[in-house]
Amino acid sequence: MSDLINILLINVINGILWGLIIGASSLGLTELWGVMKVVNIAQGETLLLGAYIVIWAYTTLALSPLIGIWIALVIGIVAGAIVYFLLLHKLIGKVEVITLKTEMSTLLIMFALSIILSNSYYYWIGAEPKGLGTWKFFSSTYIIIGGLRLRTNEIFAATFAIILTLVIYLFLNKTIIGKAIRAVMQDAQAASLVGINPVKIKLLTSILGIGITVFTGFLILLHEASITPETAVKYAPIAFAVVVLGGLGNELGTLIGGIIIGFVYGLTKVIISSINPAILSDPFALSTAFMILVLTLLLKPEGLFGRG
Repeated sequence: MSDLINILLINVINGILWGLIIGASSLGLTELWGVMKVVNIAQGETLLLGAYIVIWAYTTLALSPLIGIWIALVIGIVAGAIVYFLLLHKLIGKVEVITLKTEMSTLLIMFALSIILSNSYYYWIGAEPKGLGTWKFFSSTYIIIGGLRLRTNEIFAATFAIILTLVIYLFLNKTIIGKAIRAVMQDAQAASLVGINPVKIKLLTSILGIGITVFTGFLILLHEASITPETAVKYAPIAFAVVVLGGLGNELGTLIGGIIIGFVYGLTKVIISSINPAILSDPFALSTAFMILVLTLLLKPEGLFGRG
């Protein structure tokens, strides 16, 4: 019985740590979707862009990943501006009320971006797994708490995720620019009447949303032993489930949504493996995220915590 309890605890705790990671890595998506109604289908590939930049800086330039993430952030900010001006501005730049037709157009554009990025990774980087090898933030790989053995990189990534979410939350709720972004999200027409330029706010939101997503690609590296272009297929759908669960534009809700999905994932994994070890518990446990998504859309479509 004690062994089963230990297995349960370790899986649930690891699930929560992973949930914090996917919550933070979904912050960019909730901003783009909540403020601009741009459904970033390329969420997974954008995350991988940041991860590959950190790997490149570490393996080619011999720079610590803690330095590489800032290179990723700069590139992410530039990428956000490029995506906005090349792909989104003509559709939503000067439109105060985004219709369903416009939203579907941006969805198709971001889908095309997803395909372009994915194929570019296969062509320029290849399909072989890549990662940070034995790099770790702390001197030891694991930390022992009671009878639990936790990876220090996971703990660091989860802590980083919490701090990042709080910083973004405070920026959007306590600064003038952040409040302007909130105002455009709630009512772009009313915001323009009080002197807020929706075009500039949409540009800033694109920079913020894509920049954060590229930046948090580093967190994926701390959880996954290695990544391939296929990793995007895993993280993009989960990000949508997290954002819908937490509420569009709600940063704290997104983080809590990630925790909920991570907790259910860890719990389901243990339950399934104990009932029938022959069943691959990991894929089944991942499917619970989408069961939660369906239930949320049916019972509380605005998300558990409402719009930000």
